[in-house]
Amino acid sequence: MRQPIGIGSHPEVVVIILNYNGLKWLPVCLTSVLKTSYPNYETILVDNASSDGSVEFMRREYPSVKVIVNSLDLGFGEAYNRAISNAEAEYVVLLNNDTKVLNSNWLTNLVEVADGRTDVGAVATKLTSMRDPRVLDSVGGAAIPYWQGGFYDVGRGERDVGQYRRGFEPFAYCGAAALLRKSAFVDAGMLDSRFFTQFDDPDLSWRLRLRGWRIGYAPDAEVAHHRGGVTGGGDVTPSVLYYCNRNFLRAIIKNCGATLPWALRNYAVYTFLIALAFLVLEPMKSVVLVRGLVWNLRNLRDSWMARLIVQSRRKVDEREILRLMFPALTRTRRVEHSRLTRIMDVLFEFSQRAKFQAMTS
Repeated sequence: MRQPIGIGSHPEVVVIILNYNGLKWLPVCLTSVLKTSYPNYETILVDNASSDGSVEFMRREYPSVKVIVNSLDLGFGEAYNRAISNAEAEYVVLLNNDTKVLNSNWLTNLVEVADGRTDVGAVATKLTSMRDPRVLDSVGGAAIPYWQGGFYDVGRGERDVGQYRRGFEPFAYCGAAALLRKSAFVDAGMLDSRFFTQFDDPDLSWRLRLRGWRIGYAPDAEVAHHRGGVTGGGDVTPSVLYYCNRNFLRAIIKNCGATLPWALRNYAVYTFLIALAFLVLEPMKSVVLVRGLVWNLRNLRDSWMARLIVQSRRKVDEREILRLMFPALTRTRRVEHSRLTRIMDVLFEFSQRAKFQAMTS
């Protein structure tokens, strides 16, 4: 049964699971969450107008879990924004339905990291592969140098030997499982509901960083993740590519400071080259890249207005953001077209490294 909300030394936590036609994932996810040992938490399932019987299943099998039913599919950002706005807890946890909590004290570990410093706005979990918990799925996110292709999951595909236990701090949390301090969430402007899906976590982390918040990491909060479970397939489907590329450009427009011209130029060069390559390899992906650019042109005024707000409230200078965003990590991005990726990496490293060093020195 759900652990009761009580009064004591443990700050209240609300675990919010977002669901859209994810009935097949719910039994494993909910059963693992409800074994949590933390004494002051509540579990809420937010359903985005599912048609697969998810709501009926939850009410029948998990009556102790609060279910919020949206009449429409609001997407990731708007659904979470509404649920978090109504939560009265100090901390909220975002949790995908295609996950399984691996240790009962995971919330305790997350809260300890958040409580350890008042400037921690979010805490990333140690996400592992659902197929093999000895293999990492994500310990947080970092940007791909230099403005090519967005962000990547640090550690993905690596054997877990404790390499990220000490002194590691990701630039971004991974939204599959992470704790947010509600006051920081509100301070950073909440999730961007225009994204609908994909890139919500790097964008919010970026704005948290601009406001001076840090992103923590709890290596003992272990959660297994079935990558692609929520999106219905691999993580580089045309639909995922469309939203990732589209939303990455909107994030650049909103969040970049003085480096905006550099970022836009590199984004344009990278997208053009990748679109050309996909004309041969996967033509549909070239189409969605163009669609993402068209969407941004149509929504440029809205993105620019959002930029004015973000930049007027920033507290951290661009040098520090760049140093955090592009950390000196060994990248292990696993992609479908690895040879093409290696070529692009070498090209951008050769042409942009000196400029990056000049901007961060």
